[in-house]
Amino acid sequence: MNLSEVKFLLKKYHFSPNKIRGQNFLISDDPLQEMIKTANIKKEDLILEVGAGLGALTTELIKRSQKVVAFEVEKNFRPLLQNLTQVNHNLRIVWQNILSLSDQQLKDILIKEKASVYKIVANIPYYLTAKFIRQFILTRHKPQSMTLMVQKEVAERITVKNKKHSLLSLSVALYAQSKLVRIIAKDNFYPSPKVDSAIIYIYDIHSWNYSIEERKFWQLVHRGFASKRKKLFNNLLTDQDLTKEKLNLAFAKINLDKNIRAEDLTVSNWLQLIYYLERH
Repeated sequence: MNLSEVKFLLKKYHFSPNKIRGQNFLISDDPLQEMIKTANIKKEDLILEVGAGLGALTTELIKRSQKVVAFEVEKNFRPLLQNLTQVNHNLRIVWQNILSLSDQQLKDILIKEKASVYKIVANIPYYLTAKFIRQFILTRHKPQSMTLMVQKEVAERITVKNKKHSLLSLSVALYAQSKLVRIIAKDNFYPSPKVDSAIIYIYDIHSWNYSIEERKFWQLVHRGFASKRKKLFNNLLTDQDLTKEKLNLAFAKINLDKNIRAEDLTVSNWLQLIYYLERH
């Protein structure tokens, strides 16, 4: 879909891109083909798309998969997308915010589509990227893979090794493998965003398989990240079950500097620290 086609459809359906919702439409076919290639879609795959919009990616997905479920919240796109579903019986549109999708609703989709697994392929609005990825990394019914177009800086934070961690990058590192496929310049979109994008591939997604209780692990991690300007030691002290003495022993045991901040810990550091705290 090129710029002229995008402008024509926007005019036809009386729609103006919403900056708050991160509505920037691809006007170059090459990034779409790169996403399709990366996702390695097979006919029997169930594909979940987020933000069907003008249907550029959706159209490519339904050419390759017998089962595509696309989520959209912008009702202005309803006539266009309904036309698409009328001529493509392998496409179903769900008019719902993807962030409100419950585990049970996701399970119901799998049952309805007679699928036990699924893949996600989507051009994600910048504002919901972190919540979206964490939601599907942590959900009970995890995808096989996620092929996503996201903000370049977010992609680098997730995929580049030896960088400071965020809750998002830590989540991906604990449950999956990831790689940055390609940087997509901002002039490939209309309207052009202020920053470049990137295609990332999150794969080998698995359930929690560590010796620490999952719920307890994330409770302490969230506490550690609660105030980014504070040292990790002080953040963890807000847990009434942790004393200075216990934390001093734990930090000394795994050779952690007491001045370190949560973002500077590696995945291994977190696992060692919480393992020690749980057993002493």
